[in-house]
Amino acid sequence: MTEIRNVTIIGAGTMGHSLAQVFAQEGCSVWLTDLREEILSNAKKLIASNLRTLIEMKLLKKSRLAQTLNRIKTTTTIEEACRNADLVIEAIIEDVAAKKELFGRLDRIAPPQAILASNTSYLDIFKFVETRRPDKVLITHWFAPPHIVPLVEIVRGPETSQETVDRVTVLMTKMGKTPLVISKFLPGFIANRLQSALNNEVLHLLDNGYVTPEQIDAATKASFGLRMPILGLTKRMDYTGLDLTQKIIANAAYEAPPRRTRSVTVDRLVSEGKLGVKTGSGYHQYGGRSTEEIMKERDIKLIKLREFLKGIGEL
Repeated sequence: MTEIRNVTIIGAGTMGHSLAQVFAQEGCSVWLTDLREEILSNAKKLIASNLRTLIEMKLLKKSRLAQTLNRIKTTTTIEEACRNADLVIEAIIEDVAAKKELFGRLDRIAPPQAILASNTSYLDIFKFVETRRPDKVLITHWFAPPHIVPLVEIVRGPETSQETVDRVTVLMTKMGKTPLVISKFLPGFIANRLQSALNNEVLHLLDNGYVTPEQIDAATKASFGLRMPILGLTKRMDYTGLDLTQKIIANAAYEAPPRRTRSVTVDRLVSEGKLGVKTGSGYHQYGGRSTEEIMKERDIKLIKLREFLKGIGEL
C-alpha cells in the first residue's frame, strides 16, 4: 500500500487551516490554497497560534512549531498546490455547482494516482462529481476544530475502491484521528444526523419562548452532556435498562417538532448582525474579546477534556 506523504488542502478557512495543521504536525508535506493571499496569511497565523497553545499545554515540543509551519506551503494557484499531491481534500463552501466545478478541475490537474476527498457535511458528491478516477473519490468528514476533535467520518461512494478506503483510513490513524468508515452515503452521516435532530429541538424550544439559550446550555452540560463522553448513546440505554427504554419509546406524550428550514431566533440575530463568536455576540455575549482569544479559551478546554478522556480509556 503506497503511503500518503503529500497532502493538498483546498480552502484555508475555518476547517482548511486546521486540516493543514493536522497533516503538517504529523510529518506530511502540505500545500494550502485559497483565492486570496490575505486568507492564506491569516491561516498561517491561526495555525501558529494553535501550535503555541499546544506548546503551552506541554502537548507539543517547542522545536516542532517551526518544523510544522515549514511543512506548510501556501499559494493562490491551485495547479501549483496539486502538482505532486497524493491526497487532495476540498474544504470549500457547501455548494453543488462549486464542488462539481472544483472536482472536474482537480481531476485534470492532480496526478492520476491522487485521491480526491471532500469535507462535505451533507452533499452527496457521488451523484454530481464527474472524474476519470471514481475509485479514488470519497468523503472525509472532519469536525471543528479538526486539530483537536478526533473523529473523521470516511464515506465511500459506489465506485470507491477498498484500496482507497484503506489508504485513507491508515493515514487518519497515523494522524492520531479516529476514523469511522461508512459503507454508503447517508445525508449527515452519523454525528451530524444526531446533531441535526438535537438542533431541531433546540430551535423549537427557543423559537416558541419555552426557555432561554442560557437555560438550554446549562441543562445540556449539567445532565446528558456530562454522561455522553463516558456512555455515548447506546450504552446509556443499556444502563437505563432496555425494558425501561422500551416503555420510554412507547410514551406518546412526547412528539418531535416538525423539521425546521428556518428559525425565528436565528433570523432575528442574523438581521441584527449578531453572527456568533466572529462578531462578538450571537445567542451569547463574548465580552469584547478577540475571536482568537475566544477560540483559544475553547481549544484549551477541549484539549483538557480530550486528554482526560484518553487517560480514562474513553477516547
